Amino acid sequence: MWSLRAQHLMLNQTIAQTQSYAATLIRDGMRIALAHSITGIARGQLLDLRKSIHGDDAPMHGRMPNDTMAYIKSGQSPVALATVVAVYLDAERKRRSPVEAFMDAWSVAKLFADGATPIDINAAWYAVRDVKSGWVSWNFCKNCKAGFLLDTKQTKKTDNCPYCGMQKQKRHEVAQ
Repeated sequence: MWSLRAQHLMLNQTIAQTQSYAATLIRDGMRIALAHSITGIARGQLLDLRKSIHGDDAPMHGRMPNDTMAYIKSGQSPVALATVVAVYLDAERKRRSPVEAFMDAWSVAKLFADGATPIDINAAWYAVRDVKSGWVSWNFCKNCKAGFLLDTKQTKKTDNCPYCGMQKQKRHEVAQ
């Protein structure tokens, strides 16, 4: 049995780690509402954090795409977003918390981002959310075995793997 002091120390470390994650998310441009949903930190604290990080140069408020396919249509790379989802799902299978799994996925995504089309952290979170909720299918290519995103609402499906181009993929959904 853990002593009360040990439990308090572990709780403080968890809170500090979550605040560190929140700072990274805000620094990288995540919207306050999304940072709140993934970390559980109060919106007021996140607003203060954004002001301390960005000052008067804080990211603009306003309407942004709110699903994966809208981000892809606006220029986000489906391959980059699929990479985020693949790493997130792998981390989740290893029993990482949602915030830890997303931080793992985001770290990998930043390694592959190019300067011409940087990956948007909000798009990355929506890709994870949309696959987990079933709004976007998670498919595996029979040829190269890569996971990729497929819009379940799209009326004319191409079913082409974005990595190798193989056609007529068999769809496999991720267990929710």
